[in-house]
Amino acid sequence: MLDSLYEKALKKREQVNQKLGEIGYFEVDASQHWVEYPIKESSRKSNIAAGDGSINKRKFLPFIFYAIGAEGILNTHNGFKRVESSEIDIIAHHKYVEDRLRSYMGIFEIKNSLKMLSQHEVDFFLFDGSILGNLIRPFPIEKEVKEQVKEIIREKYLPLLEEELKSSKVGITSNIFYEEIIHEFKDHTEAMIYLENLENLLVISELMKQNKKIVAISKTSTSTECFNSKIPDMAIFDMYSKKQGYSKPRHSNVSEVKRDFPLHNNFLKSLTFTIFYARLEDYKNILKFELPYYATEKDIKNLLEDIKKISAEGYPLLLKKAHNDVVIRKIDLENLSKILGFQEKSGREMLNE
Repeated sequence: MLDSLYEKALKKREQVNQKLGEIGYFEVDASQHWVEYPIKESSRKSNIAAGDGSINKRKFLPFIFYAIGAEGILNTHNGFKRVESSEIDIIAHHKYVEDRLRSYMGIFEIKNSLKMLSQHEVDFFLFDGSILGNLIRPFPIEKEVKEQVKEIIREKYLPLLEEELKSSKVGITSNIFYEEIIHEFKDHTEAMIYLENLENLLVISELMKQNKKIVAISKTSTSTECFNSKIPDMAIFDMYSKKQGYSKPRHSNVSEVKRDFPLHNNFLKSLTFTIFYARLEDYKNILKFELPYYATEKDIKNLLEDIKKISAEGYPLLLKKAHNDVVIRKIDLENLSKILGFQEKSGREMLNE
C-alpha cells in the first residue's frame, strides 16, 4: 500500500503544485502586515499562569461515559502551584452530544481558571485556544427551543447559576437541576442544553472581567480575516517570514460579529479583542494571540517579552506542561470504566471480535 502512495506522490507532484498556484498560495504579500522584531526575554517579574482542559469519552451501547479534567499552573520562585479539577459522568446518546461535551469542557476549564485567579496573584493567564471563537459561536439548538422555555429558564435558573459561580466550585452546575428540568419541561433535553449554554456564556463573561490578565494562544488557525484569502492568515505569515516578530494587530469588536446575547448583553457587546500572530523564536511555529481588550503595539511587545521568558522552542512551557498533565487517554477511560463496573462491550469492541 505505501509503495503505491509513494509512486502516486511522484506522479502528482507537478499537478499538486499547480493547484497551490491556482489558490493563490504564492501571491499574497504580507510585507505590510508583519513586523520582524527580535523578542528579548523580559526582566520584569511577572506572575504567569497557564491552563488547559481535556475531555474524552467512551461509547457504550446504552450511554456514553465521559471524563473531564482541567489544570491551572502558576510558576513561582518556590516552584509550581496547581489548581486541578476533574469529573466523570454518563450522558445519553443523542445528536447533540458532541456539542454538549465541548461545552462541558469549556465550562470546566474556565471555572478552574477562575479558581486559580481568585486564589493566587496572577499577572497573565495563558489559555490554549480561541476565547473569541467560543464567545461568538452560535448556541446548539438555540432556534429549536421555544421562546417561552428560554424565558422560564433564564428567569428561574440563571440566578441560581450566577449564585453558584460565586462559590468557586468547579463543575457543571446545570446538572444540579437535571431532575427539576425533566419534570418541568416536556422537551427536557433541549431545555437542559439551553441551560448549559447559558452556563457556558456566564463563565466566559466572568472570565472577560479579568480582561488584561487573559491571553489566548492557538497553535493552529484557519482564520482568513487579515488577507481575505483562501489561505489561512497563519500560513501566509509563516510563508512570508521565518524570523521572530509579530503581525500588526487587528481589533475586533464583538458587537460587529455577534447578535444579542441572552445574558450580560451590553457588557459582552462592548468587548474589543486584539488579534495578532507572533513567532517567539526564529524558524519555530507561528502562534495566534487573542487579547480581550484593546492593546497597542507597545503592549504586544511587552507581552511577548514576558511570554518569551517562560518559553522554549517558541512555545510557552507552562501551556505545554498543563496540556501534558491534563490529557485523558483511552487507557484512562478504560480503567475508569472498570472501576465504575461498566463491563459491557462498546460497539467498537464488538466490531473487533
